[in-house]
Amino acid sequence: MTSLVFSISEANRILAKTEASVMIDRPVEAVWKFITDLSNAPNWDKGLTECKQTSDGPIELGSTFVAIHPRLTYSERVSEYEPNRKLSLEMTSGPAKGTVGTFRMESIEGKTELTESDDYRFSGFYKLVGPFLIRTAKRETASRVVNVKRILESEGTPKAGLHS
Repeated sequence: MTSLVFSISEANRILAKTEASVMIDRPVEAVWKFITDLSNAPNWDKGLTECKQTSDGPIELGSTFVAIHPRLTYSERVSEYEPNRKLSLEMTSGPAKGTVGTFRMESIEGKTELTESDDYRFSGFYKLVGPFLIRTAKRETASRVVNVKRILESEGTPKAGLHS
């Protein structure tokens, strides 16, 4: 299931929200472990070349990352962290600074419902093209959760950093 909502606020920054959910036939702990190892992200996010932690220690509230796409590099920080339940990453640089991507996990009869919601905020030039980009973002949000499901339900989980 995917959804899309638009609004304008916060000093005329375009805000848009995408959301997609999928049921994964794996326990919530396995899904959490896979999602929070962000070196796995290029396996399930087709536009991502690399995601690496820039802060020391294990992932926790406040941890920082750099996400590298072919045409764009931006920084993120963990803005919400509830083990086996919720991980939120806020973009702290780039044209979508302030955008927050959240992964929520709920255990249901030994399976996991994974929901990704993305709250987009655009500024500058991206205020003009943001509405056009959101159509693609909606498809990509759905694609990411479906890719996580496909990878985790397949016979073997790819090693970190390998593209599927």
